[in-house]
Amino acid sequence: MPEQIAMGLQLKWGIAGVGMISHDFLTALATLPAEQHKVVAIAGKDLERVHRLATLHNVGTAYEGYESLAQDNSIDIVFVSVLNLQHYDITKSMLENGKHVLCEKPMGMTYKQTKSLVDLAREKKLFLLEGMWSRFFPAYDALDKHIAAGGLGDIYHINIQFGVEINDIERNLMKDMGGGAVLDLGVYMLQLIQFVYKEPPTDLMCTGHWTKLGVDESISCALKYKEGRTATLSAHTRATMTNKAEITGTKGTITLDYFWCPTTLHISAANSTEWTLPKGKYKFHFHNSAGLSYQIQECWDCINKGLLESPKMTLDESVLMAKLADTMRAQLGVLEAPL
Repeated sequence: MPEQIAMGLQLKWGIAGVGMISHDFLTALATLPAEQHKVVAIAGKDLERVHRLATLHNVGTAYEGYESLAQDNSIDIVFVSVLNLQHYDITKSMLENGKHVLCEKPMGMTYKQTKSLVDLAREKKLFLLEGMWSRFFPAYDALDKHIAAGGLGDIYHINIQFGVEINDIERNLMKDMGGGAVLDLGVYMLQLIQFVYKEPPTDLMCTGHWTKLGVDESISCALKYKEGRTATLSAHTRATMTNKAEITGTKGTITLDYFWCPTTLHISAANSTEWTLPKGKYKFHFHNSAGLSYQIQECWDCINKGLLESPKMTLDESVLMAKLADTMRAQLGVLEAPL
């Protein structure tokens, strides 16, 4: 297990994966204080791609495959950013080798996998965080404070749409790559609903369509909560939707544009707050990826405080989200045996 990282010392990172999100992660990390964060190694299946990414971001060590990364004792924490289907195995390996882990969502393909990783991290007394980066944006903090102060009154409905044209991306089309609308898009909507209601639904009904290869390409869900509260969510991988979240209470409606990575909070027509993202040295591939810096800093903050999980995205909540995703995929018919 890495030694407890004292305040002011560097958190030494390893990167598992060389895709576009790894580039964005490294670019966002570079906007943070160098005395707090340092990337010491990158690993991937294709050594040429690993070298290319390492050279661009001035990372000294390149590994072919992930075993050497797991065994590198100079690394404190690993960012796991590979195909969804590989998240479980690589995160498990890093934990077994004493590494803290920040794993891209979904941490596991099923509830069973996610629960297993959480149990392992707790047994090893290691920090583990599912990379639900939305939770660490300042807009979420502001939303939480506004709700807690009674600014929306009693909240009765949440409506979210998330549609992006990603059906031309191979990993989203292939079941054996862990693709599908629920795991790529649906979990972002679920986490916001859970963020607001702070309890699981009492009922959930979900329908949608498959691709020809057996992956869910669209979903439409209705969720029922206690005390008259409801939520609806819709996602599509073949059409661009409004990509907004609307949270409605007895005192009005709050709107979040790009709710999974928001930089603006619209409380009313005359009351909006906007946050400026840090500027990276290189161009980001994905919308508002500079905001990855918020969850990177959350890892540093938590580990320096001796915390083994983030209070903003707890491990129990990751387990709950995985269970809900299992239920959704089972109702869609793309998961044969939920739980």
